[in-house]
Amino acid sequence: MASTDISNDLPRVLITSTKIEKAKEIATNMGGKYFTQEADVDHYVLNIDNKYYTAQIALCTTQNLSIDPANYEALIFHYDIESESTLKMVDELLTPILSQTDAEILLLISHSILDSIVKGKAVEWCAQKKCELIELDAKEIMELEEDQSKYGIERIIEALETHMWPNINMKDSRKNYQQPQSDVNDVGEQLENVQLSSAQGFADRLQMESVLDGIMNNDEADFGELFGKLRAMKEHAASMPSNQRRLAAEHLVTAFWKAIGGDPAEVDDIE
Repeated sequence: MASTDISNDLPRVLITSTKIEKAKEIATNMGGKYFTQEADVDHYVLNIDNKYYTAQIALCTTQNLSIDPANYEALIFHYDIESESTLKMVDELLTPILSQTDAEILLLISHSILDSIVKGKAVEWCAQKKCELIELDAKEIMELEEDQSKYGIERIIEALETHMWPNINMKDSRKNYQQPQSDVNDVGEQLENVQLSSAQGFADRLQMESVLDGIMNNDEADFGELFGKLRAMKEHAASMPSNQRRLAAEHLVTAFWKAIGGDPAEVDDIE
């Protein structure tokens, strides 16, 4: 397959940065393999291969913010946020772009934000824009290890893996679950560890509850369908109190366990 065909056929992720070579660096660190350049956009191929599925996507890097975002399934913006004025600039640059996209994955990447006030405002801005803030070189390593959260490049990859890419190839869940209890628990932990954001509203909670109801009332839920809903579940869980978030995680664990053929009674006592 010619490189231009790959560019047109693969689902695409846009990575932008005003820093020279930074977008390319992010794509390379993610494991992307360079294959071509078109105009001012460099294209990398990223192979996703995890315990659930395989897929191949194109990472498209550029400094050109005037590019049409409509043809991308994920947008990754890199800006080092050092002050409120920087955040204001980010708002002015990105708001028009965000208004033109239906991409499900929106990430704002920065180095570690040391000023707690600036970081708080950045988190609030991201919540309003339905973005996720990811710090590339987070300093509070001990805190991150305690809640088992990923950060930096690992978190970017994890976020992309929650998306149901159109060329996804699901793995046989029964063959790939040597220790299914542990794997399904990991799904619940991801949902429980979603950080709360005051900017998310009551409508998000209703949508979350609706998704949960649909899952729990469907005894024949397909594993691929459940996995496709995981990102939405994680997003909307952010508006729930911790006790409700834990209950939602337990329900989701049970649904995944049933989808891979497990006996629901075996996960009744999950803590």
